[in-house]
Amino acid sequence: MTRVPYVNYEEMDGAGREIYDRIRTDRNAKEVGFQFRALLHSPPAAGYLTSMGAELRFRSAIPENLKELAILVVAREWNSDIEWTAHAALAGKAGVSPTTIEAIRTGKPLNGLTDGEQVIVRFVQRLLRDKNLPDETFGAAQALLGTRGVVDLTLTCSYYAAINMAQVALKPEMEAGKASTL
Repeated sequence: MTRVPYVNYEEMDGAGREIYDRIRTDRNAKEVGFQFRALLHSPPAAGYLTSMGAELRFRSAIPENLKELAILVVAREWNSDIEWTAHAALAGKAGVSPTTIEAIRTGKPLNGLTDGEQVIVRFVQRLLRDKNLPDETFGAAQALLGTRGVVDLTLTCSYYAAINMAQVALKPEMEAGKASTL
């Protein structure tokens, strides 16, 4: 059960409604999801955070398969049902193999990863688990993705860590009709 009520569009003032509409438009969705509606108790901050997420999801310099792989690793590290369920499907569509997705989900050895996938997984896990990023790990990601790409990867990890921390604190529910695949 969520710890805060979900904000409804009708309850918001004009500025809040603009932010609500921007979140909906950024995600090409009819409605704003529960996790964002919980954040909308602080409309300007929620707006900035979700705009950052939309920028990183839809206009990133990271190839789609590697971006979705990074998001999956963050989701798994945080045990996020919401993010895992959404992004496991997107990762599959982007070309991440079912074997890789399942290995990340279960914590089994990640055999058969491409060199690029290994770089992404190592970067995300070191950043989140160790709270440290050796020069070698950063350099490998920069060589793979370029400077903008490695910055986008860093910001993607940051954004999804923030979203997952909000989920831990506020406990938004899965959307109606969704079941966790984590």
